[in-house]
Amino acid sequence: MFESTRKGYMIILFCTVIVMVVFSYIVQINFRQLSDLYFLNVKNDPAPVCEHVGYIPTESKTIDQQIAEIMTMINCTIPQKNTMFFNETTSAINSTAIILNDKPNYCVGDTLIVQVEMFNYLGRRKTYGGDFIQARIFSPKLGAGASGRIEDFKNGTYYIYFTLFWKGQVQISILLMHPSEGVSLLWKGRNMGYNYISYTGEFLNKNKKVHTECGFYLNSQNEKCKYVDRKYREVFYCIKLPEVPCDAFISLKSKNTPYTYLTNANKTLFSMSNIGIEIPKQVGSIDVLKCPNLKSFNTHNPGVHKSFIVFNLQNNIYIQSKKHGHPFVTLSFYSVKDHAYIANELDRLAGGSNTIVVLSVGQHFRPFPFPLFIKRLLNIRRAIESLFLRSPDTKVIIKSENTREIKPDVERFSDFHGYIQYLLVKDIFSGLNVGMVDAWDMTTAFGSRNVHPGEDIIKNQINLFLSYIC
Repeated sequence: MFESTRKGYMIILFCTVIVMVVFSYIVQINFRQLSDLYFLNVKNDPAPVCEHVGYIPTESKTIDQQIAEIMTMINCTIPQKNTMFFNETTSAINSTAIILNDKPNYCVGDTLIVQVEMFNYLGRRKTYGGDFIQARIFSPKLGAGASGRIEDFKNGTYYIYFTLFWKGQVQISILLMHPSEGVSLLWKGRNMGYNYISYTGEFLNKNKKVHTECGFYLNSQNEKCKYVDRKYREVFYCIKLPEVPCDAFISLKSKNTPYTYLTNANKTLFSMSNIGIEIPKQVGSIDVLKCPNLKSFNTHNPGVHKSFIVFNLQNNIYIQSKKHGHPFVTLSFYSVKDHAYIANELDRLAGGSNTIVVLSVGQHFRPFPFPLFIKRLLNIRRAIESLFLRSPDTKVIIKSENTREIKPDVERFSDFHGYIQYLLVKDIFSGLNVGMVDAWDMTTAFGSRNVHPGEDIIKNQINLFLSYIC
């Protein structure tokens, strides 16, 4: 019985040794395979608490408190990545870009939407965002280009919105500049110290120039010269030279240092072969047409100074143009049945984020006493204030009056009157959240002498107007 038990024990021991040898061999193989991968040592910092997306400075907080809040706000947008292998980082080549609203032709002014899906080098879909992307549309023959607005869904999916500003063939370029893991490394490295640049200060010691180390932060126990801006408390330092006064500081130079906060493995992520890589797309170029997409609606009202209505059913756009109330100066008859002052028209508006109001008042007031014009402006301002109270996201844009012809009838229509009115408009509407199309400045710059400026000037005014709403 004893011999049988001993024999069984020896068999178990022998099998255990064999298993341990095999396991050790497997571990060594796996370790060698892992060591062949590039290893990124990204510190696993806890994600910051993001309370807001914008920042408004307040005088009640110290400058250090404001800096801390701004840094926290930016940190909320930076990927906070765990330690991982290179093959798990974003690969531009393995990622894809497709057009969501694909169609045979597009019109000028249309929005092109491209969806980007990010994958890593293993071909696995990324589950977080933060990649640094640069996107643009361009036409080499026209020398035209425009950037795209990028929306990060924080799950490896991005939408890129391009506004098609011109007609013709348009190409799309989407570059992965740095993967999210690289962004995290750059952010951490940037904020770890001041060692990327070294400064050398030059001091005049009697008739001899001497040099010392300077910078925003000096890791030295030596005595330092401290240079402080008295008002804004900006600080700069230099190592003090023996028997040389700090006031003898006369010049400064700087250079890039070989210092790095990245490990050799981390640097691989920033080799030139991994920066600015094009993400594959399904289409090489798109055709953009100058479509006639606004249609006029005939109101059948008499006269040339009637209300005008145009609409675009495709994009759900409705535009109405209407003359202001008395005084309106013209040789032809016009209907007074639809008469209303600008302030009245504003009071009738509900407003909203899809409502845009453009106001222009000036030329027709030139022959009348200034108090009439001033009162009208004050009433319009009051109506705008009320509009913003009930609907603060309504957009209001003021178009100033422009220069006009030089004629003998200066008493009635001189540009002197127009210039005073132009200044009054700027002054009375100041402080309101309104845009301003400075038609006076434009027509003066163009040397225009026409109450109805030429097409080039109108085009520039419209472009400026669109910049406020796009």
